[in-house]
Amino acid sequence: MSQDRYYSKKDYKGDYSAFGVAIAFTIVGIVSLVLRYAYPAHDFWGISGWGYWMFIPAFFIFIGAIRHVDTDRRMRNNVLASVQNRTGSIRIENLAAETGIKPQHVLRVLVDLRTKNHIKYSYDSTTGEIQFGETVSYDKSPHLLLPYLKTS
Repeated sequence: MSQDRYYSKKDYKGDYSAFGVAIAFTIVGIVSLVLRYAYPAHDFWGISGWGYWMFIPAFFIFIGAIRHVDTDRRMRNNVLASVQNRTGSIRIENLAAETGIKPQHVLRVLVDLRTKNHIKYSYDSTTGEIQFGETVSYDKSPHLLLPYLKTS
């Protein structure tokens, strides 16, 4: 039997670079249509003959990107719902089993939630436990020089 049979098969991406790729494909398609119908004499690389085909992969890339945004949102909501009123410590594996998300994805979701100031926690990498309600404190370096602020 699989070790991770209780976990969701979906991955947490966290980045949305697929939208940029889909927009680039869409722009190539639009440029090809403009060159094909508005300025046929200015066609370069023969883009008016093949560029409009870029709308097809752009469409599927947009669908995939929207699906990943929805999956990521659901994972963040699941983790947030399970840790919102929690205090004390919990192991990553227990939290992953409770939320149905793989442990390596739980850490990424927790970092994103902490970055957005939804939760406060500190992570102990030696024991694999998360202490909720604690903030990570950083000591100011004695060699820190603050930049000069202009008053005008």
